[in-house]
Amino acid sequence: MDSRRRSARLRAAALVAAVVLWVPSASAEIQKRPIGPLQEAVYGFAVAEYCGLLNPVVAEGFHLERQWIVARDGISPEREYADRIAAIMAADWQYGDHGLGGYRGWCRSEGMTAVNRFLTFREAILGK
Repeated sequence: MDSRRRSARLRAAALVAAVVLWVPSASAEIQKRPIGPLQEAVYGFAVAEYCGLLNPVVAEGFHLERQWIVARDGISPEREYADRIAAIMAADWQYGDHGLGGYRGWCRSEGMTAVNRFLTFREAILGK
């Protein structure tokens, strides 16, 4: 019986070690910041969404800016999709990295910056 417990503990320890060694390498592959104008816009939209700062006017500003970036830079649908996924994953990683309660400062800084960016862009395009 004692050897069975020891064997079970060894297997559990090996499993824990494997998970600990695997997790850092998996998280190292995640892009933690947006790269380029389209990813920055999508990242800002995702942050504003996490922070509960979205409303129809902010969303309209984002969509106008996204469309403008795609047209200006000639971004293909495939690249747009890849950039959107990378930016959303970066926002998700940042949200998790700030921990419980730590996201409040993130929302005040990056969330409000994104909202103001979209509102300013909307006003520049639509004049409202």
